[in-house]
Amino acid sequence: MDSADEDDIIITVQMLSKLVLVNLNLKTSLSEVRKKLEKISEVKMNDTFSFAMMTDNNSSTGGSLLAVIAREDEVKIILDKIIDKKSKTLYLSEPDWRFFKDKNKLEYGRSVTLERAKNRAFTIVDCEMDEIDDGYEKSQIQINSGEDMVIKNDRLLIADIDIPNFAKLGVSIGNSNTKNSNVATSLNYNIIEYKKRSLRLKLEPTKEFIEAITDVINSNDPRKFKDVIIDFGQFIPKEIILGGKACFISNENSEKNSEENAGEYSANIGAQVLNMKFGKKSSRPLNTSNSSKYQSFKLFGGKQFSSSNFDEPVWVESLNDFKCWSCINFKDPVNVFQILPEDLRKQILLLVGKKILYTNTEYYTLGFGFSIFCHRPRIHHTFKLNIPKNILEILQHKDTECSVFATVIDKKEKDILNCQVICSQNEDPRLKIHCIQKKFRKRKLMIEWKIIDFDGDFQELISGKIFKESDQPLTGSSNPCRILVCWNRTNSNNAPNH
Repeated sequence: MDSADEDDIIITVQMLSKLVLVNLNLKTSLSEVRKKLEKISEVKMNDTFSFAMMTDNNSSTGGSLLAVIAREDEVKIILDKIIDKKSKTLYLSEPDWRFFKDKNKLEYGRSVTLERAKNRAFTIVDCEMDEIDDGYEKSQIQINSGEDMVIKNDRLLIADIDIPNFAKLGVSIGNSNTKNSNVATSLNYNIIEYKKRSLRLKLEPTKEFIEAITDVINSNDPRKFKDVIIDFGQFIPKEIILGGKACFISNENSEKNSEENAGEYSANIGAQVLNMKFGKKSSRPLNTSNSSKYQSFKLFGGKQFSSSNFDEPVWVESLNDFKCWSCINFKDPVNVFQILPEDLRKQILLLVGKKILYTNTEYYTLGFGFSIFCHRPRIHHTFKLNIPKNILEILQHKDTECSVFATVIDKKEKDILNCQVICSQNEDPRLKIHCIQKKFRKRKLMIEWKIIDFDGDFQELISGKIFKESDQPLTGSSNPCRILVCWNRTNSNNAPNH
């Protein structure tokens, strides 16, 4: 038998998630074995895998450890030197999500500026790590002058965070240090992304976070939640995208009187918060007219370059090392209070109270009393309240505890008016206004109404606008014709009649 054939044996390739049987030659270099395993459909070896060898642990605990083979040594080492001779097993080491957890402090909450909180709020009890196929993306974002300029600096820093989902947290995305003037400015972002892995996190609150929440509840002072937010953050992303991102920013101003300190702001936040390494930022004028352009350059992850010597192929090659990956996208951000146990969430809601979901003022001219056109006097009018669809969905939810407050004002007359909020299950709220009078008369009425409910998504709490139901009564005149009626969703079968 040929000696080469003798060296061909069935070897068990052990990965993190499965075992695969592969026919390999013991005398082949690891660099050649890598090429073969790249073509095996059940292995699909890529640059994030490393060959490893089982070694004895010399510590007092005993046991064995996997020693990873350096990539540059693969061409020198043959397969026979590293496999487990007894079990004929080849070990492949994959990046562990715990490495990224520790490197990027993924168990810590974040502020709206992505500043990491000082105390750990959560524990990652499980993580689903998936490879991203064809993660290359090239895009361009243009931000013109106006209100978009307020978010231009943070938008880059949050590394393409999902802005609509982020807004659901009840926080605004803006840089308060930006000073506006009558400057027509536009920014062009040319972005290159290489997405390598996605991490989906299963989180549980830490004992320290729960104790801090419990202390505030026991104090009966909701203003102390401000300290909890400072210590533990406003939100935490439940999905992280790892890889590299290169950003090229061109800035064009048509006037000179613009003052911004965004350069320092962004560099400070980015460096300490995201563990993102910034390349040297260059600013160079492209012409000397009233319209001036500046080029900015930033790198997230991978080998670092300045804007003058950026080498994309070399940078991309450096991303083959998972230790060079950075967080380039925060997805599915969730309010830190929403991950708490249900009983604690309910206690927080009771302490903070309800918030105004919607308020509106409507004006009607309504006739009451006997009329020559009617056999009976007109003593009431009923009409639907103009409520947006999203608020109606909340009202119709079976677990809602909404209340509807309505005020009817007739400033000219002093006759007594009665009203009733009617809303049975699966029906939109209606307002019925009663007025008993002998002579027919039209009244010009102002109807002010509000819908309030508990802050189930904790938006008011996170944004710092803590609202207690008793703090803001409905406004209105002291005129005796001003009446207030309240309807509670939880007691809809017994709507009040005043």
